[in-house]
Amino acid sequence: MPVLFIAGFGRSGSTLLDRLLGSGRQLHSGGEIGGVWALGLVDDRLCSCGARFSRCAFWQAVGRASFGDLSDAQIREVVRYLRRAFPVKGAWRLLSRRTRRRLIESAPPAFFEVTARMYRGLLDVSGRRVVVDSSKLVTYLVLLAHVPSLDLRVVHLVRDPRAVAHSWLRPGAADPDGRSSMPRIGILTSAALWLILNGAVEWAARCLSLPYVRVRYEDLVRDPAAVVRQLRSQVLADPDREDPAPRDRAAADLGAGHIVSGNPMRFRRGRVEIAEDAGWKADPAAARAIVAAVTFPLRWRYGYGGVRLAGPGRRRGIAGRGQPGAADPESAAGGA
Repeated sequence: MPVLFIAGFGRSGSTLLDRLLGSGRQLHSGGEIGGVWALGLVDDRLCSCGARFSRCAFWQAVGRASFGDLSDAQIREVVRYLRRAFPVKGAWRLLSRRTRRRLIESAPPAFFEVTARMYRGLLDVSGRRVVVDSSKLVTYLVLLAHVPSLDLRVVHLVRDPRAVAHSWLRPGAADPDGRSSMPRIGILTSAALWLILNGAVEWAARCLSLPYVRVRYEDLVRDPAAVVRQLRSQVLADPDREDPAPRDRAAADLGAGHIVSGNPMRFRRGRVEIAEDAGWKADPAAARAIVAAVTFPLRWRYGYGGVRLAGPGRRRGIAGRGQPGAADPESAAGGA
């Protein structure tokens, strides 16, 4: 079961990229599937179709094929397990083989089997060929890598850390029901997490020998059609047969989907204008300098040397396994 996993740090554009990839007829836009357990099965949050999770016909069909036979106690056990596993500040601990082994061994009974059935259900009910999962968290990526039936491919989405820090300072947008799960964090915390989590993604892809490509938010908003075309071509044998690539560089047509967890822009439908959020460039110079200093090692590696973006690095296609590599503008992406 092919799964295109969008990994990275929050506020880097994963929901936009997810929805753009799923705007055709072969890739299913799943949103942050790792959040379905807590936000869907426990909190009964809104699906992007407008219905509550418990009343969404799509998710109920997926549930009958996967988690429908689980008791409330079993579901809450999985939620507690994922909450213990998901804290982003502890992602660096995954560098330890012992930590990874404990993470896998402490999973609730049948967790990996039920997870496999969920992705199978998403493919069967949607009628698509590939699931796009924008869960981002490297811990969840490690868990999915231990599901034998998943053909996991990694899209590492990065954004200028100064822009990310600026975004985390803003109040999070709420869902249509007024509820929100988007916190605010300070620039030092944001910078440290940007460095740790992006480094962890590269490490995980290399350690687990996963197909990998790195893409940039700034390149997506510059030419979203090129991003979609390139990524589709790397996961589909004949991407243009049923899904002709969009031609518009400044907008995209997004239909209704079935995303339970993700940025509130998952509720937007119709024609969406795409442009870079460059508000961070007006932030105080001292704040930008602090973030730049903390993130220096990877910031330069990803081409964010100064206020003006540096040119792209070398690209390594997602179809090939082995060492991660950078992507050129024709294969880069990002979003809201």
